[in-house]
Amino acid sequence: MCNISNYEFYKSHHICVRCGQEKAERNNTLCFRCRIKSRESALKYYNQHKEEMKETSRIKHKLRYNKLKDLGLCTSCGKRKTTNNRVICDHCRLRKNARNRKKYLLMVYAKRNLCDIRI
Repeated sequence: MCNISNYEFYKSHHICVRCGQEKAERNNTLCFRCRIKSRESALKYYNQHKEEMKETSRIKHKLRYNKLKDLGLCTSCGKRKTTNNRVICDHCRLRKNARNRKKYLLMVYAKRNLCDIRI
C-alpha cells in the first residue's frame, strides 16, 4: 500500500489493499491470507501488552462512567437522563431486570422440580 490513491483504487475494484494480489473478502478490504496475518499480529501484540491495555481500558471506562454520572446521564447507554438519584435510566434498568429475571428463572428451573416452583 503506497498511497491513498492506490488504496482507493484497490478498494473500489475489490482487490486486497495490503498485498494488492488477491481478491478481497466480501465486505472487507483484505484478502483471506492478509486477514489471518493481521489477526495473528494483533493477537501477538495483545498478548505482549495485555496488562497495559487492560489498565488503560479500565481508566478510560472509569472516566466515562464518572463523566456520565456528573452529567446526569445513564451510565449504561449514555443517552437518556436518569431519575430519582439513580445512575441507570429506566429503559436500561428494565432491560437489565428482565435479563436477570430470565437468567434466574432458567437457573431455578434447572435446579428444582417444577412442582416446587412458585411464581
